[in-house]
Amino acid sequence: MISLRRPAPADFLERRRARVDWARWGLVEPPPGSPRWLVETCRAELEWVEADWRRLGGDPFRLQPHQPHPAEALRLPHEQAAARLLNCHLHLDGAHRQIDDAIRRLRLQRRAAIDRHQSSAYRQGWRRIALDTEKDLRLSRRRWAQAWRAFLAAGALYERLRAAIEAPRAAAPSLSASLDRDRRVA
Repeated sequence: MISLRRPAPADFLERRRARVDWARWGLVEPPPGSPRWLVETCRAELEWVEADWRRLGGDPFRLQPHQPHPAEALRLPHEQAAARLLNCHLHLDGAHRQIDDAIRRLRLQRRAAIDRHQSSAYRQGWRRIALDTEKDLRLSRRRWAQAWRAFLAAGALYERLRAAIEAPRAAAPSLSASLDRDRRVA
């Protein structure tokens, strides 16, 4: 069945990105090639995989709960790279949220640790808590950096594989042209 699969046309990806309501989230449309643009392009790729799976006879009413979607087995290499990029994006998003939460907590903990209206034991307790939060913050930043490197690698792989699909057909000799050349030689 995978031999019947076809990659998403570029105009489908463009239409899908155009449907995103960026203003609703207080954002402007990202420029092509930016991380947010790549994420939306990869989401469109995975939507195409499921649509193509249904076109090939997949039954969305027979999906098993808590099991991988059957369309995952039909992913083409660039679609696998798109899924990897989205996975990295989720890790980035989670690490970013942890960093934001830790910074917010740390500010309040440091404020409590220097509150002169409280006892020294109270302030000392908040200093210990702030030290633990600083450790968590360092760990979250390391996780974010690791996820960012993986995101960049996945993005580069996806772009390379997608560019190979969209390469002009004229760059490669067509089958009919090579047959004509063989006939002339013979």
